[in-house]
Amino acid sequence: MASDTQGQNVSTDNGRPVAPKRKRADTSSSTEPATTTSHKRPCLVNNLYLSLDDAKVLGAVDARYDVQSQSVISSSKIQQRVSTMLRHLTPPPWTSSVEPAPNTPIPKTKVSVLRARAMDAGKLVSIAEIAKREIEGERLEPTSDGVPCEGGQASKMGRWFQYIAIGEELQERNREKDGTVIKETILGSSGVGREDDDQDDEFEVMKTPFERAIEGRPLVRGIPVVSLFLSRSPIEELKKRYGEQTNTLPT
Repeated sequence: MASDTQGQNVSTDNGRPVAPKRKRADTSSSTEPATTTSHKRPCLVNNLYLSLDDAKVLGAVDARYDVQSQSVISSSKIQQRVSTMLRHLTPPPWTSSVEPAPNTPIPKTKVSVLRARAMDAGKLVSIAEIAKREIEGERLEPTSDGVPCEGGQASKMGRWFQYIAIGEELQERNREKDGTVIKETILGSSGVGREDDDQDDEFEVMKTPFERAIEGRPLVRGIPVVSLFLSRSPIEELKKRYGEQTNTLPT
């Protein structure tokens, strides 16, 4: 017996042998695939609440251009939204001496979209105006080599093109029951007409056919939604549909 247990680590509890604890299996090298989070951008058509005719235009814009969308609400920080727009609309370095390689893919034109309900439209306009002012200021800034832009380069910098669309978002809410109580003022003696009042209280006001038809159905309300598109290059699809505002001179 002594030879059988020699070389094994056996712990004792008050003289009685205790079985060794089983080690937990190592799961760090598990072959199960790691869970990945999808970062797919929501469809532009569903995000702006525009009409069916607008959906065709937005579908083409979403597929052809690099679109970034932001929602503006009452708690949105103006500077944060402006910085996000400018980062997305940052152009490639303006260098005249270096030309891209022949096989370099041409990047898509970038479009930044701001969306807000009517009550927050003022903040949306402020964000867009600050962003456009920052873009226009690029004309006065020197390039990476310290030389101000001239000629064709200057005409390409500091440009912005703006498009505005109006949509409607439908919201549902429960209908509130009419709890208004109208009390009639009785003139004269307090005892006069009291019996008539008691009899009137026994009658129940009947609902109209329209009130009975909509009873239990939610109240649907349309809320105007403003969508503002900003880009450094003209977007022909948006121009044909909504018109165009720009700081460039007409040609």
